[in-house]
Amino acid sequence: MNKRFTKIGKILAVSMVLMLTAGLTYGQWAPSGSGALNNLGSWPSVSVVDDNTVFVVGGTSTYGPVIYRSTNGGVTFTELPRNGITTNGRFFSCVWGKSANTIFVGDGAPVGDGTVDNSTFYKTTNGGTNWTVIDQSGYNIKGFFNGIVFSRSNPQVGFAHCDPNGSSGNFLMWKTTNGGNNWTKFTFSAPNAYGAQNSVFCIDKNFFGFGLNVANARIAITTNGGTNFNFYSLDGASSDQGFISTITFNDDKLHGYAAVSSTNNNIWKTTNGGINWLVLDVPGVPNNISGQANLKYVSGTNSAFYVVSNTNLSYSCRIENNGAAFTSYGSSTASKNVMHIDAYYSGAKANGNASVYTISPAGNVFKLQDSPLPVELASFTYNVSGRNVNLKWVTAWEQNNYGFEVYRISSDLDKNVSSNWTKIGFISGKGTVNGNTEYNYPDNGLNSGKYYYRIKQIDYNGNYEFFDLNGLVSVASPVKISLGQNYPNPFNPVTNIGYDIPQDARVVLKVYDITGREVANPVNETQAAGYHTVKFDASKLSSGLYFYKIFVNGANGMNAEITKTMSVVK
Repeated sequence: MNKRFTKIGKILAVSMVLMLTAGLTYGQWAPSGSGALNNLGSWPSVSVVDDNTVFVVGGTSTYGPVIYRSTNGGVTFTELPRNGITTNGRFFSCVWGKSANTIFVGDGAPVGDGTVDNSTFYKTTNGGTNWTVIDQSGYNIKGFFNGIVFSRSNPQVGFAHCDPNGSSGNFLMWKTTNGGNNWTKFTFSAPNAYGAQNSVFCIDKNFFGFGLNVANARIAITTNGGTNFNFYSLDGASSDQGFISTITFNDDKLHGYAAVSSTNNNIWKTTNGGINWLVLDVPGVPNNISGQANLKYVSGTNSAFYVVSNTNLSYSCRIENNGAAFTSYGSSTASKNVMHIDAYYSGAKANGNASVYTISPAGNVFKLQDSPLPVELASFTYNVSGRNVNLKWVTAWEQNNYGFEVYRISSDLDKNVSSNWTKIGFISGKGTVNGNTEYNYPDNGLNSGKYYYRIKQIDYNGNYEFFDLNGLVSVASPVKISLGQNYPNPFNPVTNIGYDIPQDARVVLKVYDITGREVANPVNETQAAGYHTVKFDASKLSSGLYFYKIFVNGANGMNAEITKTMSVVK
């Protein structure tokens, strides 16, 4: 195993805004028309330039480095020439395409510890017909290029990162501020670690960094253009969670994600520029999946794409609103064993499309064309009053919206099992509308407990998406003993009798006729605190007026007798 690539509020009458999750039926991974690309080796990389231009690199010890290009959005790929490239025992460990013809690559060793003498950084401006050397790690100095990246918001700024000669040596780094025409080399001491392939990021000339391959997962970030780097740890990372497979930041330089290739807790989130990192739970993606985790923010948006993959399957999703909402694409056994991803977003958010590409060691390229949502949810809130929950959601705009199915599940059931969810209602949509539209759904008469909710938005073509309240709605226990009026009333022959008890107690419910004779005893047992409802069947009783009475006997002198009347009409 290559040591550098270990794979692997109060409840009553309170409103709260919760996170949203969504799952689409039409976000699907599709394979490249070229089929599997040859000789990519174990650690391939991908770079997306625009809607049409995509590069894939890799290589093996025997074949050497290899680079493929697609100019038709991944439909087909063509291998580019390697004129001027040192091929012996090397592979391309990273790639960045600035256009269809201007490409930057760095190399390393595909086996062993990954480092090679004179690790080299190349550039071509004619689509690979000729390659020129930008710089090298140095004569008899080993290195490995972990990444060459440019700022998406300012493509004139770029950053390249190479491993040190040894774990106690100096990282080798280069920076450009004129689009890659000239590069300034600088070094920084390694804290007894190597870097992690494809963990390099660059937002602007001052804010960039890389991940380390060291126990307990650490990240190096500079905010002053490389004059110095600060090293940050991921909260709760274990000693075997050391390979930072991705770091990606929003253009605001505050919100970011880090992915670790591990057996649990694959993703962390920061909201303060990387100073603090907390584990992020992603709905639809198991926390304990073992595999390679990859993330990519889409410049100009608050969205990032997340793929975690092993040799059996992949899970993928889009993380919205800097971690406040999620669009899950579920699992796939086709686009599996993903080593690297890259994404490109074209157009305004409401009209654009995201193109996300993945690459595997088997040479399989998959593309996710993420179309805009038919409905954009601006908020999803709830209000609890006693045993009643009112759901409220607001759409920012709608297209072809048929309506919303409403689902509920108890917190003690597995949310990932679809049959556990109960459909409790439907609200009609507004079709196509620009601007905010508000919807409400009351869910009344609940027992005390904790519940999850989701809505299923359906368009007129039958496509649908789920939006989940990613949190628990709590219905608290009642504060006093009460007996409700039966409903319906009058009734024939079945009615519902509701009552509340604030603590565990012995409960007896009896029914009497007009003479005071007991005719039924629907409840006679010890019950837990909460809201209770019992169905009473009067099919054996004649029409007339009846009394029903509750006796409650609890701890600490909690006792009560309450009587109400009901009417049977046949």
